[in-house]
Amino acid sequence: MDPRARHAEPLAAAQMSTAIADMQASLARRKATCEVATAATAGRAAATWMADMGVVRAVLADDPVVDEVGLDAALRAAGIDVLRWPVALSRREILGLEGPDDVCGITVPTLAVAERGTLVLEASQGHGRGLDVTNRHHLSLLPADRIVETLGQALARTYAPGRPIPSAVSLVSGPSRSSDIEKISTLGAHGALTEHVVIIT
Repeated sequence: MDPRARHAEPLAAAQMSTAIADMQASLARRKATCEVATAATAGRAAATWMADMGVVRAVLADDPVVDEVGLDAALRAAGIDVLRWPVALSRREILGLEGPDDVCGITVPTLAVAERGTLVLEASQGHGRGLDVTNRHHLSLLPADRIVETLGQALARTYAPGRPIPSAVSLVSGPSRSSDIEKISTLGAHGALTEHVVIIT
């Protein structure tokens, strides 16, 4: 089994519904967008959102969830160039300094925190630590059974005794923002300008 795969305790149907609703509300507060889809429709939903945003290239995490929802084929059908991490690009292009502007990084969180709208991203060979910050757009494919209520629960599971410690963990809560200049909030200051989450039920 993939060591980054689902390690949250299964939720009852009522708990799952509440967790999804809480996650949606928190993402909205964070200026992120969200939709709920089944495994059969999630790939098309993600591709539609990216096409609507004008995305011309997608950099996909090498994760089983990406394959399960058929994202690669859905993106190609939408005319979007598809690259799988790790990518054979120059360092400047990986950092978004060269190449097309409208690039979307696709991540698969190991967990998500409903009360904060936070995605827990663990770096690995197939899931580069820059996928969510070096591109203009960021889309996450989030299996609903990975949603937990609190950050404490997420961190306890991420660093559970006996579990391999990831080389890096990013806690992503909405599009990148900064208020450094005259306390004016600016989106996309240090990373993705947009964030969209497809919750897979």
